[in-house]
Amino acid sequence: MAPTANATPSGVTVHMSLHHVRPYPHHAHLPYSREPLKSLYVSQRILTTLALVPWWVLCYAIVPRSHRPRASWSLRQIVNVNFTRRIFKITEVAGVTYGTRDPEEAPAEGELRETRFEWVEPLPEHLRTGVVVVNGVVPFKRVGCYVWPKEPPPEVESIMQGLEEGHSPVIGIFMHGGGYCHMSAHETSRTSRIPRRLIRDKMMSEVYSVEYRLLQHAPFPAVIQDAAAVYAHVVDRFRKTHKPGCKIVLIGDSSGGNLVLALARWLRDEGKLPMPDGLLLLSPSCDVSHALPETLSSYIPRPNAATDYLVDTPEPRALLQRTFLGFPSHGPTTPEEQHRLLQLVHSEYVSPCSPRVLQAWSHAVEQDAHGEHREAFQEYVSTTEEEHVNHAYSYPGQWTSEYRARSTFKKLFEAFPRTLIVVGDAERLVREVLSLQQAMERDGVDVRTEWVKDAVHDILIMAEGWWDTKACEQTWGVIRDWVDGFHATAA
Repeated sequence: MAPTANATPSGVTVHMSLHHVRPYPHHAHLPYSREPLKSLYVSQRILTTLALVPWWVLCYAIVPRSHRPRASWSLRQIVNVNFTRRIFKITEVAGVTYGTRDPEEAPAEGELRETRFEWVEPLPEHLRTGVVVVNGVVPFKRVGCYVWPKEPPPEVESIMQGLEEGHSPVIGIFMHGGGYCHMSAHETSRTSRIPRRLIRDKMMSEVYSVEYRLLQHAPFPAVIQDAAAVYAHVVDRFRKTHKPGCKIVLIGDSSGGNLVLALARWLRDEGKLPMPDGLLLLSPSCDVSHALPETLSSYIPRPNAATDYLVDTPEPRALLQRTFLGFPSHGPTTPEEQHRLLQLVHSEYVSPCSPRVLQAWSHAVEQDAHGEHREAFQEYVSTTEEEHVNHAYSYPGQWTSEYRARSTFKKLFEAFPRTLIVVGDAERLVREVLSLQQAMERDGVDVRTEWVKDAVHDILIMAEGWWDTKACEQTWGVIRDWVDGFHATAA
């Protein structure tokens, strides 16, 4: 079946792929993943959600502001969040993906207006060490990039020609969000509002937006392989002239922020390429492990369920994470596979701020301090065939990631570059992002965190007017000031 296009209140056309007739393998057992149930479910969900819009407007126009999800929210913000939350449910129970592209296909000639498309060769052989080869079966492939702007600006042309130039370029490498299963680096993607604004406001000279392989195309560590290949390409292109003023910044929103943290860690741990000059993390995902029932944190509800559009439907979330990590959607079938899954999901490259990782690196963590959720976790443990594996794992202090064992660094975020974190205080990731901020501060990173008041997840990808304009502009102002710091240090 062909993709369907649906306009959302956010002013975005969401392309939902009602996949073929045959769903992806990891969606096959979902109740509405096959036709005709898939189309029926999606259609009724969209229609009923549209029907609810007048009710939401009427209801929240009458009740006092103190009864709104956040008192400061306008009716448009409330409709935006409620609508998006209901539509996101489609992706959880019907296996629908949206805004994706085939990473092995270039855009059609004449399709691009704001960017140019480039192929980057696979990661060179001499750089294939560490986590990028952990799976052993994921092939290295060429990677597509959408480069902003369409024509290289004068400062980029100058540095490429080895000429002196007063303005030192800041080059961005952007990893889009979408939970590793949605979205694209294409200029029409919703997340492309971020590189577009960085270029429009001349905060950066060029931005490479990476079309990395999503989990439906290849499991972990394909995302790091692809990101590393583009980073190596950019380093070779801009630093081979030994111009010290050229700065490289890694940028990522949501799962793209998770990928930026993983790439920075690989660069640090392997030491084969120079570190980036900065990390710009926008609502970064820091703890993939919370989605798996084998993890205590999955039984501890994430905050702000009533004020964010992100959803947590347990079984679909778990199958997505298992698929991302290269395991069958139904989970490991042997104790050895179970152990390997837990090692991988609790690695510093996948869940750098999971309670288990933080504890292993001697960061203070208060997880389920009153034991409210441990009983449910232990009940799950006692009903699995791998009880001896899970039982040993369930106690603090008995878990050491194999990646920690091979690291030569003594701190979790030691030697990480200057970092800006942007996060809304009404989004579901606040706990793990706060852990990231605190861990970075304790490990000596030059980190700044901008907590956007009453903001939901990833507000900078929303269409203009669908979130508080003042809050968005203030956030962009913080980013501009932070980026300007690179020009100051290069002067």
